[in-house]
Amino acid sequence: MSDPRPNPFRDIFEAYGAVNGAPDPEKITEAIGQTIPFMATAGVRIDTYTPERVVVALPDHSSVHNHVGTPHAAALALLAEAATGLVVALNLSDGAVPLLRSMNVDFSRMARGTVTAEASLQADDRSRIAERPIGKITVDVSLHADGDRPPVSGALQWAWIPESRLPGSRS
Repeated sequence: MSDPRPNPFRDIFEAYGAVNGAPDPEKITEAIGQTIPFMATAGVRIDTYTPERVVVALPDHSSVHNHVGTPHAAALALLAEAATGLVVALNLSDGAVPLLRSMNVDFSRMARGTVTAEASLQADDRSRIAERPIGKITVDVSLHADGDRPPVSGALQWAWIPESRLPGSRS
């Protein structure tokens, strides 16, 4: 049996999360886009990337709009998935793989402009994720745009399993 594959999300944090004491969001965004190509395709930007908190943004662009000229619901759900998934992934042990199990996203009003999504984990949740080879957790997320109250909120359940349990694994 081979050694588990290093956690690529933690490697990105270690490489670009605190270069000379300051994170490099452009390099983090580029590295995440290479790891998860769809995030680059959609234009998701990583603003904050720590094991405690992840904030992602989707700049206002017509390519992500719906028929009424606001960010498409699927684009907003992508932001919720990205923020929650990255904060979970940053805390996984080597060889573990995050998998989305369920997504509950509530749209209370239309979002306008650049939209950000924020997800965070408490210390006890981070420890549980790091220490257990298999598990699941529900992570809350809120999305913010122009205006006072969040237009979108959600609760996404993430699981993690050893990479060796994935179909086609060579481990």
